[in-house]
This record gives sequence, C-alpha cells and structure tokens, in this order.
Amino acid sequence: MSRPPERRRGEPTLTRALLGWLILPLVVALAVSAYSTYRNANQLAQTERDLVLEGITDDLKEYVSSTLESRQPLDPGALTISLLIGDARDRRYFAVYDGSGRLLAGDRRLRRLADDRIDAPRTVYDDLVLDGRTVRRAVLRDNEDMPGFEIQVAETTVRRERLALHLLRGVLVPQAIVILLSIPLIWFGISRGLHPLELLRRRISGRSAQDLDAIPVDHTPRELLPVVSALNDLLLRFKAVQQEQRRFIADAAHQIKTPLAVLTAEIDLALSDKGCTCAQPTYARLQAAVSRLTHLVGQLLALAHSESDADRAHAPFDLAEVARDVTGEFLPAAARKRIDLGFEGPEHAIPVRGNVVLVREAMKNLVDNALKFAPEGGTVTASVRSGPPVFAVADSGPGIPDAELPLIFQRFHRAADSNTTEGSGLGLAIVQEVARKHGAVVTAGRSALGGALFEFRFEDEAVSQP
Repeated sequence: MSRPPERRRGEPTLTRALLGWLILPLVVALAVSAYSTYRNANQLAQTERDLVLEGITDDLKEYVSSTLESRQPLDPGALTISLLIGDARDRRYFAVYDGSGRLLAGDRRLRRLADDRIDAPRTVYDDLVLDGRTVRRAVLRDNEDMPGFEIQVAETTVRRERLALHLLRGVLVPQAIVILLSIPLIWFGISRGLHPLELLRRRISGRSAQDLDAIPVDHTPRELLPVVSALNDLLLRFKAVQQEQRRFIADAAHQIKTPLAVLTAEIDLALSDKGCTCAQPTYARLQAAVSRLTHLVGQLLALAHSESDADRAHAPFDLAEVARDVTGEFLPAAARKRIDLGFEGPEHAIPVRGNVVLVREAMKNLVDNALKFAPEGGTVTASVRSGPPVFAVADSGPGIPDAELPLIFQRFHRAADSNTTEGSGLGLAIVQEVARKHGAVVTAGRSALGGALFEFRFEDEAVSQP
C-alpha cells in the first residue's frame, strides 16, 4: 500500500483554497459593512449633535430676546451664556448680530451669513475652520420677534467623531468576532465536505499496482463522479494494453522459442555426424551461441512476465520448500563444475504470500548467477530464514567490486569480467522486478565464503504473513 506524500509547509491545499474563497466574501462584506456603518454612524452623530446646536441657538435666542426686552446690554460673560456655550469636550463659539448686521456679542470670526443662505425660520448648518480645527456652525435668523437678528453657535467635532466611532465599534466588533469564530466552523465544514475525497484516496491507495478493476461509484458524490469516471476509463484502457502485452508475450514465446528449439536440434544432429570433423568446431560455436540466445530469450520473456503479471496468482506458499526445490534443480549443473551447492534452512515452513512462479524465477536467477561466478571446485550456499522471511545465496566467487554495486541491477549490465562469464545481464533485473512486485528488497554484499551475497528479503507485512 502506498503512503500519501508528506505535506510541505506552504504547499497549496484544496482545504485552504476553499477556506480562502469562503472567507474572502465575508471580509469584503465586513469592509462594505464598515464603510456603510461609518457613513450611517457619522450621519447619526451629525444629526444628534446638530439637534443639540439647534437647541442651544433656541435657548440663546430666548436669552437675547428677554435681555433686549428688559433694555439691558448683552454681556458675553454672563452666566447664562456660559452655561449655554460651555462644554467639557468641545469648544464652542457664538455670535449675535442685530438687524443692521452689527455684532452685539460673541466671536467676530463667525461672520454673518448672506441673506440668500437663510431660509427662516429654519436653522442653517455649515462647516468652517477656526483655530486650525473644523467646527460645525448652526445659524438661526429670527424675522418675527427680533426681525433681522442672527444667532450663531459653533462647536468643534470631538463629540461627533467619538460618537461615530462608538457607533462604528458597536457594530463592527461583534461582526468581526462572529467572522473569527466562524473560521473554525467553516474549516470543520470544509473538512467534512472533503471527506469523500479522503475516502476515495484510501480506496485507490489501498489497491495493489496490478488491480485494474473499475473503482466502484456507489455512494460517490456527484461532484466526484467525473473524476472517478475518468480514472475508470484510464484503468480500462491500461488493462486492455496489459492484456495485449500478455498476448504478445504468449505469442512471442511460441514464435521465438520454437525456431530456436529446431535450430538447436539441427546443430545437435550435425555434431553427431562424425564424417565431417572439420565442421565440428563451427557447430560447437553455433551451439553455444544458440544456447546463449535461447537463454536470453527466456530471460526477456521472464522479465516481461514479471513486469506485467498481475497478483491474481498471489497465494500463500512455503518459502523454505520452494527454495529447497529450486536449489535441487541446479545440483546437476553444480556437479558439472564440481561446485559444492548446499542448502541451509529450518525444517518448519516459512509461509509467505505472493506469486510463487515469479518468486521461483527470482530464486533461479540468483542461484544460476552464483554458479556462473563461482570457480570450479568452489562453494555456493542457498539459505532461508524467518523474521522477516529471507532467501539468500552466497558464493565463493570473486565478489562484486564496490564500484559495481549501484549498477548490477540495471538491465543488460554485465560485470567487468563478463567476457569469461556467460550471461544476458537480465537476471538481477528480473530479481529486482519480482521483489518490487512483492514489496521485498534485494541487497548485495560480500559473503562469508569470500564472494557475493544476495538477499531477497520480504518486508511488506501483507506479503510476509500468510
């Protein structure tokens, strides 16, 4: 079973993308709400403070009217005016003009308005700058009790700004808190919504590399159906290609091996003819060449089988028994070279699960490789052990140079002394391919006999257990 790749920090994920696209509208909505709330709050604060100014101008008008009726002069420092104009936060200004436009009391910088700007008896508001600060002014002109009189009251905007900010904070802070609190909920909802993707990943990663059956679409969300359908179509096409490859292998085995067998028989017949001794060396070389060609074709077909064979044949088998049988098959070949071929292993079974045909082929290649490189009169030992299951082959040959170790499993790679050793350069490539199919590992090193040591170790628990 393949493991999901490790996630790197900063790597884009679908969850983060969805979270970003969901939060973005909320942030935009919060910004629009902030702008709208600020305008409304500012307008509300403006209206509220304008009403205060209007009330002050009305009270100031009553004071001025009663003072003039009593024929007393206006005193800007009078207590009544101080109470009307004084404020703890804002600074206020006032001005009183009579009908002739003469300033009776107040700040001269508050100039009398032009007649076309007054719509009596309504109060007129405008903004101006005094002492470097913006002030809001209310102007009331009385054309009934005091014809032509104009009452002006102005104040700075400290209270207005604080009131607008208070209103804005009262609306935006709860909204921002709600958005922040909703992020974990949105994250949880996205994770739950993407759970079918995780289930689909597990179903696919839980398959072996040879399982090309269609992925079931039961209980698959509608949004994932196009993806699953595309994967099933790809699996169907790959399965068809694999079946075509298997048919080609079967045809090639028949079409290639049959002529080679006929050719070998003809050469053997020619060698048996003692009447033409001058051609015997030529026939012997032909026989050796055909033998190597037959071996190469067999290796190529075995490699193709190992690459395309599905695990439909995977079943429990006894590793020790198979290794013992394979070793026994090479006893005649070892006897011809006077090589001591032995087997070491426990009497009890070592159960594993896999394709016994492919594993047997891998064992044959390892033993055959050891017999080729072991010198005449040398030693080759095949062995098995459990925990985890391992098949090992050691020989007393020249061993493998350190420089050759990274290259020996490459296809068609042959050792430096290959001129004196028969071989196609495919044996170890086949072994490695079979090991990959079974979640196993093939290692090479130096044996206690002085030559090479190859170990075929089953590490996948699904394979190394019955």
